[in-house]
Amino acid sequence: MMKSSFHRALFVMAVLGALCAGTMLPAVAAPAAPPPPQTSAPAPASVAAPVAAPAPPAASAASAAPPAAVQEPTFTPTESWSGAVTQLQSADRMTIDHGGVATDIRLYGVDAPESGQPHADEAKKLVTAAVTGQPVKVDVLTKDNLGVSVAMVTLADGRNLSHTLLEAGLAWWDIANAKDDRDLKKLHALAIAAGKNIWADPAPLAPWDFRSSHGGEQFTYKVKTAEETAAPTPAEKKEEPKKDEPKKLSAKGDEVYTGSIPADAKLPAGMTPEMLLVQHMPSIAKDASGKPIGMAIPNISTIPYAPQLGFKDGDIISNVNGLPVQDPAQIMQMAPQFKDVKQFSVQVLRNGQPVTLTINVP
Repeated sequence: MMKSSFHRALFVMAVLGALCAGTMLPAVAAPAAPPPPQTSAPAPASVAAPVAAPAPPAASAASAAPPAAVQEPTFTPTESWSGAVTQLQSADRMTIDHGGVATDIRLYGVDAPESGQPHADEAKKLVTAAVTGQPVKVDVLTKDNLGVSVAMVTLADGRNLSHTLLEAGLAWWDIANAKDDRDLKKLHALAIAAGKNIWADPAPLAPWDFRSSHGGEQFTYKVKTAEETAAPTPAEKKEEPKKDEPKKLSAKGDEVYTGSIPADAKLPAGMTPEMLLVQHMPSIAKDASGKPIGMAIPNISTIPYAPQLGFKDGDIISNVNGLPVQDPAQIMQMAPQFKDVKQFSVQVLRNGQPVTLTINVP
């Protein structure tokens, strides 16, 4: 059964995208691991000096490893080293001692709340508690446009610090700079589903929007995977891969279809949110000029309830309740603002023609 209006909205978002399939019906889907308990007061932002070697992980929930289903992308670090965090500017920006040199580090793949935003202090406290008295491993991947080193930071107990923030619902997936990282996408979706911290708010403001409205600097970077790094140079390539044909639009007609989600809707036996997430990774469809026209989802007809709601394979979702869909992350972030909505108007492009799907939610 649908537990709340928020879960109903999440269900619709999951059917639409399958990229937030981890948000489908928490009551019947496999539960996410509970967040680590905070049993002691966190240390101040200025952190202790390095120790000789990482201490073994404590036998508690706080040292639990990341979910087994999450596999970090394969990157080739430009440099790797260990050191102690000496200062936190924010949960995702810190100074780490590198052989006596204070090095400015930005966490890869996440964007934490800025100072003055809700949950900024909680995010810093989580990081402070995780790094106090222990060295961290730093795998530098690149530098951003501000000259700050972007790195994967691994805690002494083996946890990925970026993953830890996402799992706790204390950071956003940085889709602008890590859009192809499926693990970050999944952890972000599961945190939204559980309504953790940031996602307990009805309409949280993303830190990049907060920076824009407060004159803050925006950061950008590009990280190449090991496969991209090892790829031959253009001179060595014998032929270029074929590009997808651009989608052609037509203004002919506007078919209308109405469907309803059953009041007792739930995932089929044996199916997990993670399975859906992996099977239906969306992509952004573009017109001949390169302009985004919506989200294409492979094999959409196999997503539970999608056919009953009027979706067909090949559909491109162009907007939801009048909001254009031009980025996969939008689907996940739409859920909180639609929590009390009981009817969704979804426009799709089907064979170049607009089709409106009206979805009624119990």
